[in-house]
Amino acid sequence: MDRYHIYESIGKGKHSVVYKGREKKTIQYYAVKSVEKSQRQRVLQEVHALRAIKHERTLKFVVWYETRNHLWLVLEYCVGGTLLNVLKQDGRLPESSIRRFAVDL
Repeated sequence: MDRYHIYESIGKGKHSVVYKGREKKTIQYYAVKSVEKSQRQRVLQEVHALRAIKHERTLKFVVWYETRNHLWLVLEYCVGGTLLNVLKQDGRLPESSIRRFAVDL
């Protein structure tokens, strides 16, 4: 999970918490779901289902990670934020990220 900044909790379930996250050195935001490791079988089933779903109106599955205490699912998340806040956190961004931001303007 070294690739993501984790922000505030945006949802909670019986065995999981969903956070707003951002990939480091980019302006790409994600929903980052942290699940208790005891739920491994359920998480693997969820990952399998999410990989199979490909529709423009559903959130896209990105990747999943396993750490010592948790399983983490990274999903598409549509959120904004100011460029100033991103620059305050990372200091600078690669040209490719800036180009993407400019195209959206």
